[in-house]
Amino acid sequence: MQLLNRPDAAPRPRPASKISPNELAALLALSVIAFALRTTSLSRSLFNDESYSLALSQRSLGQMVTLFAYEANGTLYSIVLWPLTRLFGTSVELVRLPSVLAGAASVPALWWCARQFGGRRVAWVAAGLLAVNPMAVWYSQEARAYSFTVLAACLAFGALARALSVHGEAGGQAADVRGGRAAWVGYVAAMAALAYCDLFAAPLALPAQALLARKAGPAALRAWLRSLLALLVCCLPLLVFASISRSRRNALYWLPKTDRALAELALQEFSAGFAKVSAVGWLTLLVGLVLVGVALLRARGAAMARERSAMVVAATWGLLPTVALLAVSFVEPLFWPRYVILSVPGLCLLAGLAAERIWDSPRAMVPAAACVAALAALAVFADARQRDEVQQDWRPVAAWLSAERPAGQPTIIDSAQVLPSLGYYDRDFKATDGELIVQEWRDLPLPAGVAGFKDRTGYGSVPNGPPSAATIAALARRGAGTVWLIVSEVDTQLQSDPRTGAAMAWARAHCHVEARESIGVWAMRASGCTG
Repeated sequence: MQLLNRPDAAPRPRPASKISPNELAALLALSVIAFALRTTSLSRSLFNDESYSLALSQRSLGQMVTLFAYEANGTLYSIVLWPLTRLFGTSVELVRLPSVLAGAASVPALWWCARQFGGRRVAWVAAGLLAVNPMAVWYSQEARAYSFTVLAACLAFGALARALSVHGEAGGQAADVRGGRAAWVGYVAAMAALAYCDLFAAPLALPAQALLARKAGPAALRAWLRSLLALLVCCLPLLVFASISRSRRNALYWLPKTDRALAELALQEFSAGFAKVSAVGWLTLLVGLVLVGVALLRARGAAMARERSAMVVAATWGLLPTVALLAVSFVEPLFWPRYVILSVPGLCLLAGLAAERIWDSPRAMVPAAACVAALAALAVFADARQRDEVQQDWRPVAAWLSAERPAGQPTIIDSAQVLPSLGYYDRDFKATDGELIVQEWRDLPLPAGVAGFKDRTGYGSVPNGPPSAATIAALARRGAGTVWLIVSEVDTQLQSDPRTGAAMAWARAHCHVEARESIGVWAMRASGCTG
């Protein structure tokens, strides 16, 4: 569908021919490729955030809803997991499967959305880049709602563009057009899903959507504002949960203020995911700037107003969320790259629109194709490099604990927020019915022998860390001379490292010390302690 019916209008599609069998087959093949890329690392160890999704889904339905007052963000993922875990178990692959499916589904969703903004080439470039985007691939393998956010954003922008189009074709009487009603309902549903996936995402999407609605005319703008009232009603429970959660603790206490390192981290994660190859990020930025810059130069003049308008909407979708949160974070830290993952499809759409604008010239066709091919090649390279990346590896440490630690033997955990991940791999740290224990929720007792600590400004009711010499000595006496210390996700800016603190100094002076370390996790056993 070609976006922009009027010379001075904003994106508003007109009906296009139906998708051909060949196109359908190609789109299916692209979706299969996206799915395959998103299944390369499903068996890696659970990251702590993922274990919270699983812990929520293990509660009864009523208890899970009640606990949303602690975990208001990303609630949709646990809701989806709730029936799946009861039917098929809690394997790592199963827990991540909804994210994989949503990530793969985002590719045809963006193809459909991009068809509202431009020609077929726009749709194929945008969908192809999203299929291989390293950030989208990585978070489609994480048991959190980030890939749901990407999918909901694609559906919301596509539904809004379609609704505005039908509204204009009906002369402002969209209520008389069945397709228009369906599009508005779809838009509200997609935006509600976006909000329930990520509290930041829905408001961050509104500026780009406002551009769409404003350029479509006053009647369309009023219809859009009415749809936002319906969205607000849908999100009232979420707002209540978020308010209660915010009154209990600040889940963003660990975020840094904006500086050069944070900006570079955002660039690298959007362009290279977790590949840890800085050259990929900078090359991707350079190629993208060349592609968009040349497209803007070729879109000068009144005749190109429609093309520029479409690119402005895509740029607002793809860039404004990051810029806005980075700016706010100079004062109040709110930014982390994954919090603005809804921008990824907007950036892919911007690249598609830019390539389409350049492609119209026979002389520029080859450079445009080269830029798109370079972006895809860099993304595929990053996908391959990040395949073996692991945020936390609990299996080696958990295996040592399971083999050597008698149930109930005194164990210090700093930070206590990692208890659900530890419990997933060592049943002695689960509840008796197999549920993962989240100390902050206080709905289940801590495992026998466990003493938890936290960062100074972290949340939960356990004491602030690091543990003192008196604490480890008392626990060693209780354990007949043996005590364990498990360290993970400690913010050394908020407290000193427990591995080098007073507790470890006492252990080395009075005990025989053994340690095991894996990615993101460190464990120590102090035995034969005296004094």
